[in-house]
Amino acid sequence: MTTTASSAGINAAELYHLVTEPTAADGDSKLEWPQATVTLDQANDTLIWELADYGNLVLTLSRSENEWVAMTPVAPIKGVKHSVELNEVLLRQGLALPLASIGIMEIDGEDYYVAYGQLFGDSKLESICAELHATAGAAMEVAELIQAHFA
Repeated sequence: MTTTASSAGINAAELYHLVTEPTAADGDSKLEWPQATVTLDQANDTLIWELADYGNLVLTLSRSENEWVAMTPVAPIKGVKHSVELNEVLLRQGLALPLASIGIMEIDGEDYYVAYGQLFGDSKLESICAELHATAGAAMEVAELIQAHFA
């Protein structure tokens, strides 16, 4: 998907329309959004991205009053044999995953490793686009690490 880089401080519905219905608006800067199926959960001010560029990884991009949060589950903790060792590796590797972080979150009653990134609510479209790629890339890197050494 390609859109022009226009206004900042938008909500999820406005971003959804910019991404799914790009126009030939003014501006030369084009953004390369991930190839994805995007749906809008307007009640929660959230976009749900099924990222074809990243193996159909599902990533949510939620808007609150002051921030955007991009997040995707990586793996359930119970599927990791040596989670204490993995946690240490992830904490030491944190700076090697630019623009994204790894954490633990409960999803449907089960703890998961998640990749996430946070942006100011008035971030430019370029930053939002970069965060989607960074969060998805970090999730893929951590999933590969888990498969190679901790599954």
